[in-house]
Amino acid sequence: MRLVIGFVVLLLLGLAPSAQAADFPRLDAATVDGFRLTAGDSFATYASRIAALDRKLPPRGLPDVLGDANRKARPLCHATYLAAALKPAGFCWEDGNDDKTNDWIPQGLTGSGDADPATGTADGKRVVVTTWHTSGDTMVRLSFVDANGLGYRHVLLVEPVSDTNFAVVTGHGHGVTWSGNLLFVATTGGLIRVFDTTHFWKVDDSSATVGLGSDGKYHAAYYDYAMPQVGAYWYPGGGACTTATGARPCLSTLSFDHSDSTFVTAEHVPAAAGGRILRWPFDSATGRLQPSADGLVHAKEGFSSPVWGMQGAVSRNGYFVLTGVCPEYAGVAGDHPSCLHGGVGGTSTSRLAGQAPVNSQNLSYWPATGELWLLNEQLRERVTVHVPWTVLTGRA
Repeated sequence: MRLVIGFVVLLLLGLAPSAQAADFPRLDAATVDGFRLTAGDSFATYASRIAALDRKLPPRGLPDVLGDANRKARPLCHATYLAAALKPAGFCWEDGNDDKTNDWIPQGLTGSGDADPATGTADGKRVVVTTWHTSGDTMVRLSFVDANGLGYRHVLLVEPVSDTNFAVVTGHGHGVTWSGNLLFVATTGGLIRVFDTTHFWKVDDSSATVGLGSDGKYHAAYYDYAMPQVGAYWYPGGGACTTATGARPCLSTLSFDHSDSTFVTAEHVPAAAGGRILRWPFDSATGRLQPSADGLVHAKEGFSSPVWGMQGAVSRNGYFVLTGVCPEYAGVAGDHPSCLHGGVGGTSTSRLAGQAPVNSQNLSYWPATGELWLLNEQLRERVTVHVPWTVLTGRA
């Protein structure tokens, strides 16, 4: 009965699914179990290096970073293409390089609604976190945004490489999610790096150097803060990921399903459907992915997405919302509004009514407020926006 009522509400609002359903097949259990990740001894290795570096770089916490914001986001200023009935709200980046150049390009999205699903806050604030990559994937940074005051600060991601130095983290910064004090960042297709929001280093901002400079000071490519990696997950044996086929699905987006405490990854297939969506077991007691008896993290469920060029995936109570190409633009060159697609894993998806920001990327669901957050990467149209999950999907 609740689903019927929900559909009627969507119909009255003009938000009922507007496209024919597409099959959303489940991957067979044996195939899914073959997808495995390892953390090796990365957490112990980085902990030792960080402890040594902390003697020279006393760690700072998230309140320090937010309290030292040096940029100001603007109230929502660009078109979102989302249905007016959804009452989209959010912000635009500062009117400068963050909005008007491709020196850095936004990709992943999470926030305090993931970190603490009960309160939706971190250190008492509503916080949005996004990943960015340079045009050549030479660096990855995170932005920490006070969602109420709109002040924000960029920090550079770094890897401790010894007891005395750190190096830049490279990659695309595909996706990010947050649990407790740990941030999980898919920097490349087959690697998830882990960072700790209680651990930032304040460094000298006068040099393009990353790490220990010839002046005896630590630098982070002109940024004031560096965030050191505390752990990692990767496919055993390493190697590149492969989209749609192969034993290493690309980790192109990350999200957290709070309804069953699973970690969701999905892969972007640039000009086709078939990107694989996987659930990974998560241990809320440790705040890390849950390994099996063999010490590896085994994927526990998987699906093949019918959405063309899927960019983001998030789920709740078995229902997925996916970002990707609108059906009318599949195979059409150029930049177009994206679409949101919704459906039950193992059954089907349908396009949700209306459109979404041009080149929409990752998604994040915040249980405390019922908000579905998304962002896009389109130059001079960059928005970070949220809409009500229930109004969009007709589901609780």
